[in-house]
Amino acid sequence: MDYFVKHGEEKYGPYTLAELQTYVQEGRILAGDVAQSEGMTDWVPVSQILGNIPAPVFAAPVAPPVETVPLPPNLHWALLLVLLFLCWVAVKVQIFNWVWTFVLANWARKLSGNNKALVLVAMYPAAFLAAMLTGVVVAALGTNREMLFAFAGFCILGGLIAYIVGIFKIREAMEDYYNSRENIGLVLNGVMTFFFSSIYLQYHVNRIARWKKTGILD
Repeated sequence: MDYFVKHGEEKYGPYTLAELQTYVQEGRILAGDVAQSEGMTDWVPVSQILGNIPAPVFAAPVAPPVETVPLPPNLHWALLLVLLFLCWVAVKVQIFNWVWTFVLANWARKLSGNNKALVLVAMYPAAFLAAMLTGVVVAALGTNREMLFAFAGFCILGGLIAYIVGIFKIREAMEDYYNSRENIGLVLNGVMTFFFSSIYLQYHVNRIARWKKTGILD
């Protein structure tokens, strides 16, 4: 006995019972479609004709794993503060702060896909080095001291401005990444970022590390 199948307004067939069973198992005909043989007056669901013939089971598509960016070293922000203070007392230069900010900027490069923060924060120690070299030139030549000192001051000021902009670029990368790819609703205060820079950013690195471990963002 052959069957015709109707899907919506479209009519297909005829099919044998074996073909009907095969097509249902392959998913080409749905169990909810209706069918009718030559000896039938009404259209009935295909499932009623097939009885207990199993319907096809399709595996749900598996989403590819989301690759996340590893955190920078999870140094506690209070310990970072102590290290910055000791470095300043010892050498009167923010060498450790430059290093740690460079670490954070390199991490921001991975978060955002660009190296603007990395370049900007690197300009501060570069400007400081340029100012020191200017001092050496002044000491060696002893001429045009005012102009050279003005140049040194301009270098330090420019480097400081670049550093601050770089800090905010790190902040921007963190907020973008942790409100899209790993959405935890991260909000960083602009005033705190300006005044506490790497310490404040590291505080939030600590928070994110705790969230990854516990699932709670405190």
